[in-house]
Amino acid sequence: MPKTNSMMKLTKNRSLRLCAVLVACLQLAAAEETPVVRKIIIKHVGPAAVSEELIRANIRVKEGEAYSRFAVDDDIKNLYGTSYFFNIRVTEDITATELAPNGTRVPKEYTLTYVVQGRPLITEIRFSGNKKYSASKLRKKLTSKSGEPMDERKLFTDAQVILKMYQKAGLQRTTVDYKPSITESLGRGIVTFEVQESPKVKIKEVLFEDSPSFKQRKLRKVIKTRRWWIFSWITGSGRFKDDVFEEDKDKLREFYADKGYIDMELKEPRFEYPKTNNLILHLPISEGPQYKVGAVTFDGNELFTQQQIVQNLTSKDGEKTKRGLQLKEGSVFSPKRLYKDTEAIENFYGARGYIESRAKPEQIANVEKGTLDLKYSIQEGDKFYVEKIEIQGNAKTKDTVIRRELAITPGETFDMVRAKVSKSRLEQMQFFNKVEAKPEPTDVPNRKNLVISVEEKNTGNVALGAGFSSVDSVIGFVEVSQGNFDITNPPYFTGAGQKARLRAQMGSRRQDYVATFVEPWFLGKRLSLSVDLYHRDLNFLSDNYNQRQTGSRIGLTRQLPRNFIGNVSYTLENIQIRFSDSYRFQQQKFGSAILAEEGARLVSRFGTSLAHDTRNNFQMPTRGHRAEVLGELVGGPFGGDSDFYKLEARVSQYWSPDRLLDDAGVAKDIFEGHIVEFTGRAGVVDYYGDSTRVPLFDRWFLGGLYNLRGYKFRAIGPREYYSGEPIGGSTYWFSSTEYSIPIIERLRFAMFYDIGMVYPGAYSFAPESAATDAIGNPLVRGNTGLYNDNWGVGIRLNLPIGPLRLDYGIPITRGPDTGTGGKFQFGVGWTRDF
Repeated sequence: MPKTNSMMKLTKNRSLRLCAVLVACLQLAAAEETPVVRKIIIKHVGPAAVSEELIRANIRVKEGEAYSRFAVDDDIKNLYGTSYFFNIRVTEDITATELAPNGTRVPKEYTLTYVVQGRPLITEIRFSGNKKYSASKLRKKLTSKSGEPMDERKLFTDAQVILKMYQKAGLQRTTVDYKPSITESLGRGIVTFEVQESPKVKIKEVLFEDSPSFKQRKLRKVIKTRRWWIFSWITGSGRFKDDVFEEDKDKLREFYADKGYIDMELKEPRFEYPKTNNLILHLPISEGPQYKVGAVTFDGNELFTQQQIVQNLTSKDGEKTKRGLQLKEGSVFSPKRLYKDTEAIENFYGARGYIESRAKPEQIANVEKGTLDLKYSIQEGDKFYVEKIEIQGNAKTKDTVIRRELAITPGETFDMVRAKVSKSRLEQMQFFNKVEAKPEPTDVPNRKNLVISVEEKNTGNVALGAGFSSVDSVIGFVEVSQGNFDITNPPYFTGAGQKARLRAQMGSRRQDYVATFVEPWFLGKRLSLSVDLYHRDLNFLSDNYNQRQTGSRIGLTRQLPRNFIGNVSYTLENIQIRFSDSYRFQQQKFGSAILAEEGARLVSRFGTSLAHDTRNNFQMPTRGHRAEVLGELVGGPFGGDSDFYKLEARVSQYWSPDRLLDDAGVAKDIFEGHIVEFTGRAGVVDYYGDSTRVPLFDRWFLGGLYNLRGYKFRAIGPREYYSGEPIGGSTYWFSSTEYSIPIIERLRFAMFYDIGMVYPGAYSFAPESAATDAIGNPLVRGNTGLYNDNWGVGIRLNLPIGPLRLDYGIPITRGPDTGTGGKFQFGVGWTRDF
């Protein structure tokens, strides 16, 4: 047994000695294979940017330690990361070698020299090759500035910014580079941005390839990258712009997906340059199959059957409100409509107090039928009621102003649809940048608070501007307004939801000074009270006289059920007419009766109107109508210097031809965006009581921008016999038909036909008047014939400053006082009826 122990000890000792030998060999081999850094030298090029101690603190390699190329590379990255250096390089000098086991000599020691160049100061920034933009304009776009340290990353970014400017201007193949010129000894440098401008390239054609499902014209309307045309200098189209084209790619994918082609792929575009300044853009498309909807099922709905849910769904499809699901079996699949159906299902539950309900759609591919089956998994949740309504964020706007717009009250079923309607109403007030309506938990079971959070915005406005029209000539205006006014809250006068406006408009042919106050909730009801104070000098009505009006108006307007609007008003004004001295002298020779119109009159009038308005847009309606009847009673029980009454009817109807055509029809694509407008008006004015005539300022006139566009302003109707001065009539009618088509996004072309007439007598369609002077000479002459009509063309521009219209009307019916040539009519706004 002792012998055995001795053998074990011997074996153990030998093993330990063997391990020690192996370790020593490995250490020797490592010493032979890995050189050592004997010395590190720091060398500055130019003025030292930082101290040597700071540099050594940022390098990992140390003297006396093993050399590693990876460690040196990390040191270079670390030093660049300090942002103190413009250029860094490391030289490796072998200071000692040794003999390797294979007989060759290998490095044993290194001396590392870190050559660092501090970021030189930029003394000047220059530009070369820039013709499109001046150096001063380009310099404003740079982040690099003279007097700052040179930064390669900022210079690269600046070059890209300049390149984007040129690309947006349509100079697509422009190149921009930067070149620093550095005086190392001084640590200063000059940066030159070298621009090689490409010629302006116009898009000659945009071609969609492998797209049989849609016509080229249809696809071109989807994107903003369009062909160059005659008005591109106004619209900015016809140039290739990278940022716009990226948006266009998304629009094309969205368009195809909405038509059921959810696998559509837009391949790499191809740019063809038949000429240096012409581009043909080729857009290859892989449409893929069109998906249609298969079976539609519901899961998880225990409170309501699928039939009950579907029958009560409502959702928006463009301007239409549709009932039921938009995606039914056999329908073309559309991600947009799937979203709308999902939202409609959640709204169905939300309107009944199940505000935590969720509908999750699942698309299941039916390989056998080649369709997408839809399965809606519904989580119904509990029913909730409104505990209380909290208003947050309204520092200026009173709580009552917000609460009166809400369509939901405490204690009711928590109708999430009505909560969304309330949110929409508050947004339409234009008092807030942001409105949120969210439920908030309470300690009471099945009850939640409705929290309305608003972010107020500045509702005051000061506007200065100038304009021109064929009626008013040149005008300038200044206006101060407050959309959230409070007449009882001095000195700030904000917070009650009222509206106040002061406006002064001055021009060569008219001057207007108006103060307006509106209380939209008069007596706490949806009854709008408006008060106007005004003074007007109107010189544009005639070259022979000036009309001055000073007065006030108070009115009440009520929105009635079924799109009806009612209004009553009372106006008290002083109206003065003053003829020019030359005209007065001329008419005195003939004993003209028109001179009786001169002077001032106090006019007291009561007015009322009833309108029915179903237009889908007030600026440019494409469907619907507005019909209105108006009446005024002047004098009589209301006092004043004149007694007369006015009756008028107006109607406008709008159609879009494409809405009357089948969705898949070729004709619908041709007529898309076309609008037909029909306008008709008729009116009568007559005196009563002690009056013997209707004053000049309340008679009817036609001609000009707003009705018969082929004639001068007020050219149609009765005239004073001797001078031919328009004096208006007591009966009129007017009708117009206009057809407009879109040319581009902001421009429309219109064709129109206008017809109408003004007659001297009330309820009479006789063009001549039987009135004579003392010796039997006629006092009034009318236009020849029973009517006057014209046709014409025009353009409609939708500019950032507002919609503009330019018409050229050509008279068909001509008379001695109407002229023979066409007339240009220019004004603001697209509609002329109201």
